[in-house]
Amino acid sequence: MDTKTLIDIWNTRPVRRRTGKSVGGVCTGIGLRYRVDPTLVKVAFVVAALFGGSGILLYIAALIALPAEDETAPRKIHQSHRAHHRVRHDMPWYWIVVAVIAVIVFSNMGSSPFWGTSGLLGLVLMLGGWWLLYQRTPTAPAGTSADQLRPSDGSTTATPAPTLIADEVVTHDVLADTAVRPASETIPFAAAEPPAPAPPDAPPSWDPLGTARFAWDLPEPTPPEPPVVKPPRSPLTSVFAGLALIAATVGTAARVLDDVEWFTVGRIAGLALAVLGVGMAIDALQRRQSNTRAAGLVPLAIIVGVVAVTATAFSGDRPAFASGGIGDRSWHPRSAEQLSDTYQLTIGTTSLDLRDLGGLDHDRTIEIHQGIGDMTVWLPDDIRVKTECSTVVGDQTCPDGIVNPDAKTPTLTVKANLNLGTVEMKQ
Repeated sequence: MDTKTLIDIWNTRPVRRRTGKSVGGVCTGIGLRYRVDPTLVKVAFVVAALFGGSGILLYIAALIALPAEDETAPRKIHQSHRAHHRVRHDMPWYWIVVAVIAVIVFSNMGSSPFWGTSGLLGLVLMLGGWWLLYQRTPTAPAGTSADQLRPSDGSTTATPAPTLIADEVVTHDVLADTAVRPASETIPFAAAEPPAPAPPDAPPSWDPLGTARFAWDLPEPTPPEPPVVKPPRSPLTSVFAGLALIAATVGTAARVLDDVEWFTVGRIAGLALAVLGVGMAIDALQRRQSNTRAAGLVPLAIIVGVVAVTATAFSGDRPAFASGGIGDRSWHPRSAEQLSDTYQLTIGTTSLDLRDLGGLDHDRTIEIHQGIGDMTVWLPDDIRVKTECSTVVGDQTCPDGIVNPDAKTPTLTVKANLNLGTVEMKQ
């Protein structure tokens, strides 16, 4: 893979569809561009979102970077640049969005349980899948890539139609009779007069397939439509987006370099969101037309707000996502030696059966950690058991106090921690 390949991948990136879409038309556009089932693309994004959270970031980036099918053609990346051509490069607002999210998220991957090695691995796998899809279909079908959209400048020069000039036709009266008349014969005066000239719009009398001269006068070519002049946009979008980026960068630097624990991912995103809120308030107070307002601040604030809420929901003071993979797990220890201290599962269903555990020689504590799913624990009938349940979002059903308080055995403490789902402990 070289620079030319990367440039072609970007120039032929998919376009989002307005019809047949779920959220933004990203998966439908990718499926049409690379000729795959859009359902498979949706499954890939969902798995990447659950396995480390990279799917959420990549989907937001796709909503920003992929143009819609009814938009004008974005600026291409050219392989060669000429020095004598001066081209104005305006930074689009969506690149500022990507920069803000990248600074907030990627700089804090190691400090948040939501972002870790699994998130980075999911990001690499998704980008690798994009490259493999390009290798499979390097040439985009008609109307499915960004380089096939209509030009954005509207500068189409109409070629004037060629003007045909009719040849001048000189007619001569040909005498039908070339015989020499006698000198005594007198030609009448009326016969000696030349014939009246033919009307200018009539074809020559000598041409049986003649065409009138006016038929050669072609209409003038239609003048090209003038390009649509867009009204000037408010500079507040670029100004406050840059200030939000500076605020996020300062907070991230304070967290990484000075180890200031107050600057968490959620609080850094909150600072950037506050700056964007000030910009939207100032824009609302200005008397400007609706099409000249700082409309770019609204989607930027929505995206940063989603990052702030997500980071706060999975901040360090809440249970971290457990490892253990995805699927169903069923454990049934039959002795104290087979009993583990920790059981973990990322996504799925957990079942721990302790009814055949037997006796304990000392007090034991076991912990069950799970990210998303349902958790069921079967408690023994002949052992003293103490239960502790903790869920972030979901329901829990755990006995209060000591289970089997009359049993003359050591105490078994069972702790269940779940991020999203249902916990149930029963006998």
